[in-house]
Amino acid sequence: MTLWDTHGYEGGSRAFSGNDNDFSNNNWSNGKKMNDAANAGKNNCGFWIHMYADAYYKGQGYSLKPNSSDSDFGNNSFSNKASSLNGF
Repeated sequence: MTLWDTHGYEGGSRAFSGNDNDFSNNNWSNGKKMNDAANAGKNNCGFWIHMYADAYYKGQGYSLKPNSSDSDFGNNSFSNKASSLNGF
């Protein structure tokens, strides 16, 4: 599972291979802080990935189906909101 800080899979990215309950200490590949800054994602896993607006899997949620992608989280009212991720 990979997230990007800019829609269209632009800018910094970060790949995940397991759950992360708090993005506050994460950085994008370009060094910028990751918390509340995801705008696109590709789920290359065979299972659902769930993102949440708050740490520890709380708050508004948004999920990506197995083997799917979303180039603009804004279309789903989830731009710049992700603070945790699970499903692995």
